[in-house]
Amino acid sequence: MRRALTLVSNPPFRFLRQGNKNNNTLNLALFQFRSVFHFSTYPNPNYKPKPSYLPCSSKGFPNFSELEALLLEKSKVGFDNLDDALVLFDKMVKMTPLPNVIDFNQLLAALVKMKDYSVALALFRRMCVLSVPVSVITFNIVINCCCHLKQVDHGFALLAGIFKRGFVPDVVTYTTLVRGLVSQDKFVEAENLFKKLLGYKLIEPDAIIFNTIIDGLCKTGHTSVAIMLFRYMEKKGCMPSTVTYTIIIDSLSKDRLVDRALSLFAEMSDKCIISNVRTYNTLIQGLCNLGRWEDIMQLLKEMYSRKISPDVHTYTILVAAHGRDGKLKDAEDLIKLMIRRGQYPDVVTYGALMDGYCLRGEVDKALAVLEIMRSKEIFPTAHTYNILINGYCKNLKVDRAIHLLEQMPSKGLTPSIETYNTILHGLFVTGRHVEAREFFKKKMLNQGLQLDMVTCGTLLHGLCQNGYVAEAFSVFHMMAYNGLNPDLPIYNILIHGLLKEGKVNEARNLFRNLPLKGLRPNVKSYTVMIRGFCKEGLLEEANNIFVEMKANSWVPDDLTYNTLIRGCFENKKYDEGCVLIDEMVAHGFSADASTTSVLLDLLNSKGQDPALLALQKKFLP
Repeated sequence: MRRALTLVSNPPFRFLRQGNKNNNTLNLALFQFRSVFHFSTYPNPNYKPKPSYLPCSSKGFPNFSELEALLLEKSKVGFDNLDDALVLFDKMVKMTPLPNVIDFNQLLAALVKMKDYSVALALFRRMCVLSVPVSVITFNIVINCCCHLKQVDHGFALLAGIFKRGFVPDVVTYTTLVRGLVSQDKFVEAENLFKKLLGYKLIEPDAIIFNTIIDGLCKTGHTSVAIMLFRYMEKKGCMPSTVTYTIIIDSLSKDRLVDRALSLFAEMSDKCIISNVRTYNTLIQGLCNLGRWEDIMQLLKEMYSRKISPDVHTYTILVAAHGRDGKLKDAEDLIKLMIRRGQYPDVVTYGALMDGYCLRGEVDKALAVLEIMRSKEIFPTAHTYNILINGYCKNLKVDRAIHLLEQMPSKGLTPSIETYNTILHGLFVTGRHVEAREFFKKKMLNQGLQLDMVTCGTLLHGLCQNGYVAEAFSVFHMMAYNGLNPDLPIYNILIHGLLKEGKVNEARNLFRNLPLKGLRPNVKSYTVMIRGFCKEGLLEEANNIFVEMKANSWVPDDLTYNTLIRGCFENKKYDEGCVLIDEMVAHGFSADASTTSVLLDLLNSKGQDPALLALQKKFLP
């Protein structure tokens, strides 16, 4: 009999407080908890299958029939094609007596191996209609199918079916549901479900369910909470595995907390938990992000001493890091080294090398890498083309980028929204705003592309910069139709566009209505307004909004100070400008080129304004 897990009233890890409290999935889960609370938390006798129809040997043990042998094999590797599985199922349901529940479970497991999740669900429904025997394992398989199909709500409905048949869900059932919630970004519900499982002592959690929750916490940016749960896991006697440590080390490395990751890595060794190549890769990636090459070399030496061979991913990380640092010769040498050691570069490895060339502006060399890939029968992906297209656009060779875009369909590749966004931005940057607008209409809108926030931001900025403010607002209103809620950067672009056109009242109204949209103006929002007011000679309004900005706990940056200082000088408020210069310097900022130019022009002028003379006296020896 399993020992139930004892739970303190407040376990030492926090659960997130946000989320939809009325979510149907969570309500259904809580209903199940209230229902099961009256049942024993220990396993009851589940469905007992009918005796096997197979003949027995003289020793009383069943002989494996061809059917059983076939299903056992296929449950591990899947069928060669779906039709074979369906034909076999039809034969099984017509047999008298029906095959054992294990046989049907193995057939469903084979479909899962083939990733034919919807077919497995359809066969399960037929099994129920035909009164074919099922067990908790059957339900676990089909719940897993629901989760793979992003239908975790249906998984909870199947949980109700388990109770209805008098079965008791096991740790696999609940782990599958938790994983399904996490996969659909319903992490608050996953946490609450896990909390209820512990609170009602419905399961004795194992490393798998802990790892699922810890992984979800890390993926949603709650690494510190994941570490607390990690320590709680140890306290309850469920020892973390290599997988557990690697999940947290990876998250710490991505958060640039590499020293903490290294400390946890050392703890693994102290506890005799064996590291694997994935653990090393996560650390190497974090160290590469910080450029800590001495530590990287030390880790690589340690890998060799422990007979852990770097894999393709290890080399790809190093190639990408050398590429970012502009060490393309070293990156090429690494690729030669990995080939000599029996690790062959893949499309991601070559993509990292291409990216390095593009960062240096050597896009033609990146294109040559593409030809090398093809000669080795390594087929480029849409992402590979995106690297090249981005490289050409950054080097203002937009026509080359468009040519690559047009090649993609003939290579069996579908350009992504990222591809189109890159070219749209390139056209605007090179001043080809008429072509950019046509490209958006003909290549993006007319082809029914699903626009994203980057598309809208790029388009709005390009339109506003080139005086098409009315057209920009048409795009702005179109965003809601596409299910996009404009964020603060979008509003900042529009406010700037209105002010550039001298439409101060419209810009002021849009700015003042931001709180009604649930948005709080930031430093950029205030700076845009200050620039617009100064341009229109409304220095008092500019000063008022500067004061409001500081009152709302925003610290002005160098751009804010320089904008207002130039506004003061251009509106002959020299004393106010001098005060702001002193304040700016006290905050560690300095005058930019535009402010310096304005100041020099004033100092060299022959004006007799007393404030100007004071300004000259202050800055000239």
